[in-house]
Order: sequence, then C-alpha cells, then structure tokens
Amino acid sequence: MLAVTACACGSGYAVDRVLVADTDASVQLAAAGMSRDDVRAAASRIFESAPGFGRGGLLARRRHVVAQVVVQRAELFEGAGAPAVAEVALAIELSSRDGPAVRETARALERVSRESGPRAALQGAADRALRSAARGFTLQLAAEGKRLGALRADLRSPDPEVRERAVRVLAERGAREAVPDLVERLRDQDPEVVERAVGALAQLGDPRAVPALIDLSRRREPSFVAQMARVVGDLGGSDAEAWLGTLEAGHPEARVRTAARLALADIRARGGAGSRAR
Repeated sequence: MLAVTACACGSGYAVDRVLVADTDASVQLAAAGMSRDDVRAAASRIFESAPGFGRGGLLARRRHVVAQVVVQRAELFEGAGAPAVAEVALAIELSSRDGPAVRETARALERVSRESGPRAALQGAADRALRSAARGFTLQLAAEGKRLGALRADLRSPDPEVRERAVRVLAERGAREAVPDLVERLRDQDPEVVERAVGALAQLGDPRAVPALIDLSRRREPSFVAQMARVVGDLGGSDAEAWLGTLEAGHPEARVRTAARLALADIRARGGAGSRAR
C-alpha cells in the first residue's frame, strides 16, 4: 500500500509525504527494478506536478488527508505472435477527518520493446497508472468546485472522464434537478459512464428514472436485468410495479423472477407503487 499524507484545500491537494507498503504486486514491481522507494518518488513527482496539487506551504486553506494507494497488479503478458505487454493497476483513496473520502483507480499497459525489455515496460506502466490516478483526482476536484449548471454541461463533455466525474458529483450533491440529464447518460457510449449514471440515479431515488432504466435492461443478460429489478424496486412508482410484476410472472430466468418478487415486496412494504414519488 502506498500512503500519501496531503492537505486538500479549496483549490487543490498538497502532498507532504509518501509511504509504500509491501504487497504482492509491489514485490513483483520491485523484482522488475521499481522498488518501493522508486514508487514513492514517482508518486511524489507526479502529484506535485499535477494540476490541483502542490506542497503544503503553497496552499492556504487545508483539509488534511491521507491517500492510500494499493498497487493491485503488476504483470507481464505474452501472447502467441503478439508483442509482450506489461500491466500495472492501482487504487488510491484520499481520506480526511473532516470530509468524505475520494477514490481513484487506474490501469495502464505498456508494450515490451526489444531494446528496453520488460523492466522498463513495467516501470512505464506504473508511471502511466500513477499519472492517470492523479488526473482523476484533478478532474474530481474541479467538478466539486463547479456550480450545478456547469456540472450539467459537463455531462455532455467529449471527455468521458469529465462526464463520469460530473455524474459522481451530482449524485453526491443530491441534485435531483439533474435527473433528466443523468437519464441521457444511460445512452452514453462509454460503459463506465453508463454504470456510474445507473448508480447516481439509484442514489438520487427519483422515480422519473424508472422508464429509462427499464429500457436499458431490454435485451440484456439476466444478471443485469436482476440488478435493474433491484434498482427499479428501490425507486418505486407505478411503472416500476408494473414492470416488476411482468418479470415475476414471466421471465425465463429464476434469478430475475426472484429479484422482481423481492423488489415488489419492498415496494409494497413501503406503502405501494407511489411511495417513492416526490
């Protein structure tokens, strides 16, 4: 685990120190030539140069945080007739005593070249993953500082990372005004944005999202339909109850029928189809 002690201010994070713990993936990375000290130095360098980051003395209002970074994977893959590839995956969580934790995950691939070999490829993938995580925090910080109108505009950004973070922040703020915009993101070309939009609509608890969630489930695999049954059941409303009744009565998969039955029971326990409508 890699831990970064920093302070998160209104305009950024200030990194004070970096700790790297011993994991299987970090051991593999060390065996390839990138030690825990190397990871710590790379993380410090990247965070200090990333937009929204800086040293503690340069930022006035501080909310002290600890960032815990786990190197989850550091592997080499070789395919028949294809170049070998190095992969590094990691997760970083920034937590503080006076605010919610924020988390970023990153994964990077680097082709193994004949000249530099697998060691350089793993080091390059680790560096790229750290940079990707730092950029994620920068985007998240920028989104948190925006007004509602700007966040809703970000939902139409050409950058999927900007869209994903706008979805996340709107859900955290409980911005029910943005439900129609979030419904549009259920048709996003990026599957991660779609997944985040489903979670946001579930978190906001607005039955207006039910018809779009039902439509999203059409022609999808049974596990996804069962998941949507639970989400739609939580939202409630007459559309939800009608759809769940159809699933319970006639879906060919037992797990979907079970999910629909449980969701219907929850709706009725809350007082009927309209119990979540506002």
